[in-house]
Amino acid sequence: MKVCKVVLIVCLSFLVKTVAAQGVSVTLGESTSNRLTKVKPAQLLATFPDNDTIADSWLINGYLEVKLDSIWGPSGRVGILGEIHKNNLIAKEQDIRQFGLSLEKDFLIQKKTVDYDGNPDYALHSRFITNLTVRSSTDRINDEHAIIANLGIAYSLERSKQWRFLQTNTRLIRMDRGFGKILTLAHNHNFGISYLGGDQQALLGDVSFSVVVFPFSGLMNTIDQPEFFQLQYQLQARSVLAGSTEKELTALQQFSAGISYAINSKSSIGIAYTHQEGADPYTALADQKFETLSAKLRLVLE
Repeated sequence: MKVCKVVLIVCLSFLVKTVAAQGVSVTLGESTSNRLTKVKPAQLLATFPDNDTIADSWLINGYLEVKLDSIWGPSGRVGILGEIHKNNLIAKEQDIRQFGLSLEKDFLIQKKTVDYDGNPDYALHSRFITNLTVRSSTDRINDEHAIIANLGIAYSLERSKQWRFLQTNTRLIRMDRGFGKILTLAHNHNFGISYLGGDQQALLGDVSFSVVVFPFSGLMNTIDQPEFFQLQYQLQARSVLAGSTEKELTALQQFSAGISYAINSKSSIGIAYTHQEGADPYTALADQKFETLSAKLRLVLE
């Protein structure tokens, strides 16, 4: 009988600042390819059999980033990062290591208003959220080294009753009335361009979109858990704009369903089933289909 010393299924998500000393923050997440993947939890599944003839099993998707905040204004950040994506539990194995730099900046658009005294004033109307990462990447499966750069941008409307659906990462349906008592939802998006180096060089156009549905949000809000039940769909698509590459560019689709218990406003613990199919050239994931069931842990220490 095969005995495993350790069978560990952990999804960690330090999505905001975990160390906030003098403007320095440390973040652990899934991937730095764009703002959508940066806010997803890191994943780890490891099995170490008590048998030297059987290889260890790994599933790792994660990055560690140390950032200096408040650069070029309160919304500017610069950081260094290390990233690993390794999976030998699937048909086409994946093993890539990356190290690089990141730059983040929110460009704010203000709207002229009038205060209570009738004097001119300005209020935040919307923002353009930008993210740039440049990484040195080593693919250990295909023995390839490349420079990968991703530039992404997202637009969020901050205040509007008529165009509320343009607000990102915000529950779009009020939970205290009508349909909102049954479910609410939030969405996010990212548009960008990426450089894929190596023996072949290509400039790619990127589009990413995600939507999260929170069933029974009104009911669960009575116990301060409006996002307890979660259904999420995410799409990442890309196409060559210039140059050429033999990397598989099939759109990556992910669907997950699970529960998430909020420990506080920034930390949660849960479990989720995920079905995904497609490819990701930025993390050396070949075109394939597989499913996972994993625990999730989101911790924010400030």
